[in-house]
Amino acid sequence: MYVSGEIQIVPIGPDVSFTKYIAKVKSILDASDLQHTMHDSGTNFQGDYALVTRVVEECMQSVMDNGAPRVLCYLKLGARTDKDYAKELPAAEKVKNYLDNQQGC
Repeated sequence: MYVSGEIQIVPIGPDVSFTKYIAKVKSILDASDLQHTMHDSGTNFQGDYALVTRVVEECMQSVMDNGAPRVLCYLKLGARTDKDYAKELPAAEKVKNYLDNQQGC
């Protein structure tokens, strides 16, 4: 099953800065086959459900391996049968294209 979603990983512990944790998460996402876009409050992604669950587990484990005693993971998933996510542009890209086309009208 192909899914689209968003993940937010929140390290909990004495370290105030998330940078070292999220940098490792980014490297895991970059090495995966997930199509993804990172933003200030999380990461949007598209990919096979089985791959998503493996990558989420790896990301959460990396945060704890880097010293966070706890980690919260907020995960939103969606799937559909009326369109093929694998062939669709991400929603943000569709909106940008739409707006670009409106400028010329």
